[in-house]
Amino acid sequence: MTTVGTTAHQPAAPVGRGPVWVWPWRPGGQVGRVVLRWAGAADPLTFGRWWPAAAAAVGAVPILLGYAAGSALHQPATAVLITPLFLACLARDRLGRAVGVVALVFGAHSAVAIVLSARDPAGAAAVLPGSEAYWQRTWLWVSTGEDLEYRWAEWLPAHALLLLVVPLGAYTSFGTVPLATGLEQVDLMNYYVGRLAAVSESPAGAVLFGWHPWSVLRGLAYTVLVFEVASWSLERLSGRPLSTRRRRARRWVCGIGLALLDGAAKFALSPVIRDQLFANLLPGVA
Repeated sequence: MTTVGTTAHQPAAPVGRGPVWVWPWRPGGQVGRVVLRWAGAADPLTFGRWWPAAAAAVGAVPILLGYAAGSALHQPATAVLITPLFLACLARDRLGRAVGVVALVFGAHSAVAIVLSARDPAGAAAVLPGSEAYWQRTWLWVSTGEDLEYRWAEWLPAHALLLLVVPLGAYTSFGTVPLATGLEQVDLMNYYVGRLAAVSESPAGAVLFGWHPWSVLRGLAYTVLVFEVASWSLERLSGRPLSTRRRRARRWVCGIGLALLDGAAKFALSPVIRDQLFANLLPGVA
């Protein structure tokens, strides 16, 4: 993909005063130059040969420290640490690398959280807020097939609100707030999957089917939408074009399309997934 935006090592200085960022403030050229340098600070790490290791460390190290300390601060800490990597992708207009970074950070984090939840449910619940309540609710669905979350009347309003709120949070925080919130939601799933793996004949099967395909689609959808909104915000704040209209339109179509596909997959596949999870349970557990 051809780079449209400004790279970290060759920032172009905005001329004059740019567009309004948050009304009524209209940033000047000096602000734009500082913002572009700030956005590209992690460029060597994000686009260097060791970027997968860096992303995996961002995902795994904070939760390990949080577990050792009995603290849930690992969630916002991880979001703060991923932000410089994400910003470097915005500055280069590299959606693919941004998706790769988010996937590795969340994947490494999830692997640790699932193992901790399977081996030490009480300790994991203490550092994953809301996870025990989510486990009880989702276990009811796995064991009986009953859960309010899987009804259209409950699901549609919640996800319509999510589709509105996530982009708003991405604009003013350049993705940090929705990434932190997304990590909290992912950890609910991680705890549920870890607990499920501990009571299943095949732990691998529990992980495969427990991490529902619609949840993966949702994560991808919001990664694309957060990238687009944060990119637009950075462009307005810096006063420097970072992408093209065509690319922005494609990202909106892709993000919203994946969000709609999330809903379709959930209601088409949830009975099949639930049957697989139930059949995989150890005898006498349900």
